[in-house]
Amino acid sequence: MPRTLEFDRQDVLFKAMLLFNEKGYAACSVQNLLDAMALNRGSMYAAFGDKRTLYLEALNLYEQLFIEEFEKFLSVGDSPIRNIHVFFEIAFLGLNEGQLRAGCFFVNTIVEMTDIDQELVAAAGFKLGRLETALEKVLQRAKKMGELSKDKDTVAISRFLGSTIKGLRITCKETQDKEYISSIIKTALMVLEAC
Repeated sequence: MPRTLEFDRQDVLFKAMLLFNEKGYAACSVQNLLDAMALNRGSMYAAFGDKRTLYLEALNLYEQLFIEEFEKFLSVGDSPIRNIHVFFEIAFLGLNEGQLRAGCFFVNTIVEMTDIDQELVAAAGFKLGRLETALEKVLQRAKKMGELSKDKDTVAISRFLGSTIKGLRITCKETQDKEYISSIIKTALMVLEAC
């Protein structure tokens, strides 16, 4: 009879996700993971398989925690454009230095693994694609509500904003200067002006 898990799987997966995001895949040893998750080697392998499988599960958890909440956030309220502005404020200006430096797990995966593991890069890229899709939907809603000019290309703008988010995540690893980051955000969001 198989042994039952004696730990909260989501909790230990969350700890692994934070560590992977902080250190990256290559710099994160199995022993680092075991220490962070407070598991022994056998329990980790029984629950998650190998390090790479654990990493993929951590990416899935990050998607659930970040992208799904992002989609929900953008879909509520009576001002889609305001929601985009608030998202940028929270996601960049509302974080402390450590959070800014940690960056986005998806972006970090793409940067680290581009020449190493294309499957991980594709998984992270696919998940980031949901961010652009959510932005496109909210921009279409903004058009219908008259907040965004009818001649604006919602696909191009969502791609631009998605790329801005990715670029800002890299920039925040270099500097956590809120004034600097705010100036980039303000300039980028000018694309949403009605005229």
